[in-house]
Amino acid sequence: MELIRVSGDRERDALRRLYPLYLHDLSQWSSHYRLDEDGRWQPSYVDDFLGRDQCAAFLIREDGAAAGFAWVGGGDFPRKRPDRDWRLAEFFVAAPFRRRGIGRAAADGVLDSFSGSWQLEVIDGNEPALSFWRQVLPPRGPYEEEPGDGDLVFTFRSVG
Repeated sequence: MELIRVSGDRERDALRRLYPLYLHDLSQWSSHYRLDEDGRWQPSYVDDFLGRDQCAAFLIREDGAAAGFAWVGGGDFPRKRPDRDWRLAEFFVAAPFRRRGIGRAAADGVLDSFSGSWQLEVIDGNEPALSFWRQVLPPRGPYEEEPGDGDLVFTFRSVG
């Protein structure tokens, strides 16, 4: 597994191609995302996110293939709590790469990239994601879960 900080057009293009797969998966648990008349998922936050200076995008590669991505927001990033340094806004591993340790390794790599206090949210009902984060976070140290607005919010610290 290779975790690449997105900086060039090639990585941005790969992330943009993966993003609709992610929204397709999320649509199982949320009515927030929907297909428009042209078959595109809406709303799309990919260009907004990639244009923010206080954000970092990571591309996950496995054997050279684009396997997933992670988006980290700092500063005044939307929905980041004032008492948190970082928000893991999006995390996705494509279906062919799941249950092989790739997501776990990628999550550890992303969380180790920035020290401080973190938050991440999982949409209500997304049991696979809840199970994943409940396995990833405990070895890293204490964490808390609390109900959010249509989601469960995880808060924790990372020493980078």
